[in-house]
Amino acid sequence: MKFDNKAVERWAKVRKQGRTRFVWLRGVLGWGIPVAVFWSIWMGMVDGWADFYIRLLLALALFPIGGYFWGAWMWRWCDKKYQEAILEGAIEKDASA
Repeated sequence: MKFDNKAVERWAKVRKQGRTRFVWLRGVLGWGIPVAVFWSIWMGMVDGWADFYIRLLLALALFPIGGYFWGAWMWRWCDKKYQEAILEGAIEKDASA
């Protein structure tokens, strides 16, 4: 998948906000917490609600850790695609600074 000009411009804005912000907002808060809640509810429907709160607490501890790593991986992947697009001339080098 290549970044087009629109994607390059979007990523340039995200990139300016920094890796830490991206990983915490998109990985931990945007993926880890919602997936933990969804998974807990799903498991409650499948296995019963007796252990729901224990399962939820465990999920809220573990899924955000996974979200952190997912966010870090996404940052590296998107930044690599961004750099490739710059090298291929998708945008001017001066606009990326």
